[in-house]
Amino acid sequence: MKTENGFTLIELITVMLLIGILSVVAFSRFSDTSVYRQALFISKVQVYLRLAQQISMSQQPPNRALAVTVFSLQQTSDSQWAVMISNHNGSQSYLLDSRAELQIDKQTLSQDSALELTFDSRGDLKTMVSPKALNITHSIALQAGKNSICIAPTGYSYEGQCI
Repeated sequence: MKTENGFTLIELITVMLLIGILSVVAFSRFSDTSVYRQALFISKVQVYLRLAQQISMSQQPPNRALAVTVFSLQQTSDSQWAVMISNHNGSQSYLLDSRAELQIDKQTLSQDSALELTFDSRGDLKTMVSPKALNITHSIALQAGKNSICIAPTGYSYEGQCI
């Protein structure tokens, strides 16, 4: 009695066809990564905003008038952004890589201007400079592509549209 082991030609073709369909679907999802890059950029900006707020709330300067922390965001080249967080103790700089176009309250932040937010010792926003100084009276919307951050006057920031 002779037994044969293995797969039939129809089974092999079916498996190859299923693998082909799955790879086409997976490739199409990962071919345009700009959406992921914009989401990562917005996430990093939000992390640095929260860091600036935390630094502002934790500092104990000798003079309460000095108890401010400034968050600055500026595009330095087509694909790079500089974040600077400074207070009376000094400053810290961070670089972000992104080709994202950033909009602040629906106005594009140009390469020759910067966004500056000032936090007081309670973590509240005091002023915004972009390109002129404004007192904070409403939430600020930052948007890169379809991703956005809303910064409330209390300094709290969250992902999504401002309410």
